Amino acid sequence: MSEEAKEGLDQRRVRVPMVKTFLLEHVGSHDNSHPKMPTEIFGSLGARVKRLDETFMGVAFDVLNPETNQTSEVTTGFVEQYDERFFAYYTSEDSTSAKKRVATWIQSPDLDHTWYSGPLLQALWDRDVSSRGDNRFGKLVFSHESIFEMPEDFASIESTQHDYEESGEAELGDERPEGDDRPEVERRKARFEMADRIGRIGSALKDLQGDYAPLHALYALRFPSRIGRGSHDLFQTGQITNRSDSFEDHRNTVRYLYRIYKSILDSTEQSAWHRINSERSLQTGMKGVPLIIKFEEPLSEATFDRWVHLGFQKRNRFKLWGNPIRLGPTKVHVYGADRHLWQPINLEITSKQLVAILPVGTCGNTFHRLVTNIQHYVSPKINAWVGSEPFERLVSNWSPNFEETLTNEG
Repeated sequence: MSEEAKEGLDQRRVRVPMVKTFLLEHVGSHDNSHPKMPTEIFGSLGARVKRLDETFMGVAFDVLNPETNQTSEVTTGFVEQYDERFFAYYTSEDSTSAKKRVATWIQSPDLDHTWYSGPLLQALWDRDVSSRGDNRFGKLVFSHESIFEMPEDFASIESTQHDYEESGEAELGDERPEGDDRPEVERRKARFEMADRIGRIGSALKDLQGDYAPLHALYALRFPSRIGRGSHDLFQTGQITNRSDSFEDHRNTVRYLYRIYKSILDSTEQSAWHRINSERSLQTGMKGVPLIIKFEEPLSEATFDRWVHLGFQKRNRFKLWGNPIRLGPTKVHVYGADRHLWQPINLEITSKQLVAILPVGTCGNTFHRLVTNIQHYVSPKINAWVGSEPFERLVSNWSPNFEETLTNEG
């Protein structure tokens, strides 16, 4: 299928859907949680899981045939278990169906995306992609949507649009169809693609980012294949799309990206939980470390109000629950919970920054999800710290390289 999909790309026509992989995060055993087996997790999501070997299993669902109006069991993809915490879901379903399925899965507290934030994608560009050859072709996608900079009635329209996007029926940030008569309000909405030779992108990128803040909000990054033709596209939510003609190359790339993310998540949690003996939340005495995210530009009072109002609704982009307590025109406290594993989280939000206190044992994925979504929806240029550790430095230090991945994986 990888070969046929690449042939279709070369001929500029779709032969078969491209193979897509979604890196999913469960929970580690570092806290009081008890990791579940993939058969239990995916079984609770309505799947029939067939184990093929120790780490690989098929995933099947009942699928309705619209022509016969009958359901039949269809294998939609395969799950590879890397460890008790991380899984890769490989599928050749079309993009709409695949993203809709995964979007449904992560509503469960057992699963979350792996969040490749803008700073992490930038580090991957700096440390990896930019060195794969100046004459190879690369691609960077930047996306920032100021969804809270609008009147309340337009915010509700955008909330409906978000449900549509999250269902998997549209790419996040897709432009409205030509001739669309829906109302639109003027606001900052930036989506850029830079597809060129890697050397040209590298020579221009820093100057462009210095002139325009949304170019710090990296959304997707293309990795040229190391062994042949084609490439692999990595998105913020841990989706990797195979644009090469080799599934083996794709699988190696996925494992490489998993090992990088795991290394960074381990560093995040070590930085957070192993250095907090003297740090406590002033409001609750809860032992924890702060995640501090400062915005380059302060939010207006109206934008702040809409963020606080919409940011904790039942379905929200931040996967948080809580009841904001007003302490001023542009300051609130939230004693809430992270919907992933329902762990507690305390927030202080102002027009200039967000401070999140995460208690010992909170899933480190929460740090990366907050940074990703704030940069995507609130402020494209940010400065962030986990305790005293700069977030950019944290995500720039990982241990595995591509060759080590191939060696260690046999």
